[in-house]
Amino acid sequence: MDPPKASEATHSTNPWPLFAPSSAEVDEVQQLVEAKLIKRIERASSASLSNTSSSSSSRFFDLSDIAPFITDGVEVLVEDEFSKCFASPVSPAWNWNAYLWPAWITGIALRYCVLFPLRLTWLVCGTLLFFCAMATASLIKNLELRTKLQRRCIKYYCYCWVMSWSGVIRYHGVRPKRVPNQIFVANHTTTMDLVVLQQQFNYAVVGQAHPGLVGFIQKYVLGSMGCLWFNRTEAKDRLIVAQKIKEHIHDPSNNPLLIFPEGVCVNNEYCVMFKKGAFELGAEVYPVAIKYNKTFVDAYWNSRKQSFVRHMLNLMTSWALVCDVWYLEPQTIQPGETPTQFANRVKALIARKAGLINVYWDGYLKYFQPSARFMEAKQRVFASSLLRRYSTHDLAAVERAAMEQTAKDLSPALPKHNRIVNVDPLQKSKLPRSSDLHSPLMMKDSSVTQR
Repeated sequence: MDPPKASEATHSTNPWPLFAPSSAEVDEVQQLVEAKLIKRIERASSASLSNTSSSSSSRFFDLSDIAPFITDGVEVLVEDEFSKCFASPVSPAWNWNAYLWPAWITGIALRYCVLFPLRLTWLVCGTLLFFCAMATASLIKNLELRTKLQRRCIKYYCYCWVMSWSGVIRYHGVRPKRVPNQIFVANHTTTMDLVVLQQQFNYAVVGQAHPGLVGFIQKYVLGSMGCLWFNRTEAKDRLIVAQKIKEHIHDPSNNPLLIFPEGVCVNNEYCVMFKKGAFELGAEVYPVAIKYNKTFVDAYWNSRKQSFVRHMLNLMTSWALVCDVWYLEPQTIQPGETPTQFANRVKALIARKAGLINVYWDGYLKYFQPSARFMEAKQRVFASSLLRRYSTHDLAAVERAAMEQTAKDLSPALPKHNRIVNVDPLQKSKLPRSSDLHSPLMMKDSSVTQR
């Protein structure tokens, strides 16, 4: 049975497509990654073949030929640094004795039977008020006033979400003022990062355009925020959005643009590679570091194990959501610095301020699974290396070398005047076999010769 494709895995495990890369984008990046891995395997195979071709005895098959495959299998079993970036922490059990167990039961009852109903009631009422206010504001003909009221409604709705978690958000540093040519970038842990930042300051975001309910929210709810939506599968849309981003950030009347360069949710213990797109626009970058306190709840959304509804349920049934947000000093690209180096420098600043481990893995690898074409390519590389080693010419050379070695081994066992010297490999049929040395006929001939 073939393994599931990356596109299928993405759609089946992530019910909130607004914040996930499209299947076409994942497949495109996966093909590039697999092509690089195949080239690396081919280089390693060629180097191994050139190293072993110097000695004829090494042309035989040995365990070192399958060492790369054993290494791959061990790497799968051993926990690697990349997997740790997306692993959900396991809380140790503390209700193991008689006097702590009643306290644990009491806490469960309070969170699920008291806090959760109150928070859910508040969120439902806030949602109804929000849509009523948005519908009322949409009737206003004055575009500037309508946009201003809708943005306030969105800010109020973010307050409702934060209150439904009993959120304690602590902001550090001076909140930057809106100026032209400005982009905000932040590390990404959950989809609610946007809510945490939106409740204090209105931001515009860039994302994939979707049909259906999500498309309705993008157009009529988030439309007043100045968000930019595009289709990742269309190259023309990418170019158009890139131009719109430049126009958006140069207009001070627009909301500042907020981008999560990691592209995926990370477990708030690591900081993975920043995509360079936001850093090659020539804009001033304002880093924002977000750190969640895991004492009361883990805010990380592991989309492979949790649906969006389950993630929200975990937040709403926790004691509280505690979060720290730092506004860092704005950064500009230095002379001679590439966009990739600029992105890595900003990422290091965010990771150091939030106490995260800075790694250089591409977060999109989270959605990848080895495809059938990749496994077949590895098999072809291994088979071609064996064919090159055991080709017809190589087999003849191995056979000649074996015959020479046999002659050397046989010579000490025979009398001096009967030793075989400079045996022609082509007359291998005349050589006695090792089993014939102890045969009665051979022993008889030897005795006659000695007489």
